[in-house]
Amino acid sequence: MKKYRFIPVLIVLVLSLCFITGCSDKKSSGELKVGVIAVTSGELFRKGNYIITAARYGADRLNSAGGLDLSDALYKIKLYPADSNADPEFAAKAATRLIEKDGVSAIVGGASSRVALAVATVCEEHKIPFITPVAGTNKLSSFKYSFRVSYTNTVQGEALALFAKRDLNQKDVGVLFDSSSPYSSELGRFFKEDYLNGGGKVVAFLGYPAGQRDFSDEIKKIIESGAQILFLPNNTKKVQLQVAQARKLGFEGILVGSDSWDPIELRRNPLFKNSYYTDHWIPGLPIEGAGDFEKDYKKKNGVDPTELEALTYDAVGSLFAAVKIAGTDQPSAIQKVMVDMPPFHGVTGTFSYNNNGDPDKDVIISTFRDGHIAVQDIIGLK
Repeated sequence: MKKYRFIPVLIVLVLSLCFITGCSDKKSSGELKVGVIAVTSGELFRKGNYIITAARYGADRLNSAGGLDLSDALYKIKLYPADSNADPEFAAKAATRLIEKDGVSAIVGGASSRVALAVATVCEEHKIPFITPVAGTNKLSSFKYSFRVSYTNTVQGEALALFAKRDLNQKDVGVLFDSSSPYSSELGRFFKEDYLNGGGKVVAFLGYPAGQRDFSDEIKKIIESGAQILFLPNNTKKVQLQVAQARKLGFEGILVGSDSWDPIELRRNPLFKNSYYTDHWIPGLPIEGAGDFEKDYKKKNGVDPTELEALTYDAVGSLFAAVKIAGTDQPSAIQKVMVDMPPFHGVTGTFSYNNNGDPDKDVIISTFRDGHIAVQDIIGLK
């Protein structure tokens, strides 16, 4: 297993008192308005609640310390939550409303790639910075005003292919992906390309349409192909169905997933024994500040933070750091700072946004052990 290594801290801990130095004698005179787009209805509501809770935690922590000192004014953070309804068109309308009616300076959120792309399009038109905690589609990289804290699909695909080759003995792989999802189809394709280039074999590569719930035909083909590894870059609800059906049909091989898996829902499921997936954060990671975040977050909210909450906390934290450096809440000034900002030290690691708005950081591979989440490896691709 590769040893942990993290980039040295070049910027103070997220939301630290550097934001408010010298603020105690100043009167609050402004608001930094931040939109938070997250699904709060339907079967994926849990993800939306993670995002909103973490964004509120970050804002409350900064506000309780006095706010952001911008030039001669002291700004408090005001959040404007909006439901994406897990629908791109609905999310685009919500983003437009946040910008045109509420006057937000930036938007955070968009857990799925489809929703994130819709929000990114609106933000690009209005020149408003947008930070998604977790959307992985490479299509986001073409937007000048969009940023992400999570890995891109290219990075995930390369890291998983390397892990399967190096740690899983390059067994034959079957891939089952959602052909209607930019995230799932992209990641499936990138993994396949990297695995083949590394000398591995992908013996089955099967897509399915949106809304499908019976995967027995696809799984039978994968089993017949002789695949010993099943790669499932799909959301948690679909993965639970797929794995249950695969095990019932006799697949006894290794399961590999992506950061679309919700480990909190899967960690105690015995069907996911012998599985690995890309991760961003788990409790106990040896990252400076992560332990304090974990303890304080649980104290404030009554539950342990998830990786999505940690990613969202870093999303708002990096935004606040950029606003502090810019010295203004003007969106264009914030965007310029974000592309040139020094490495940001967050609870998911130290990273900077590159010219495409993507983070440069190592990839965590996690697994489940006795109902707990554990780091299996950390893949460095730099």
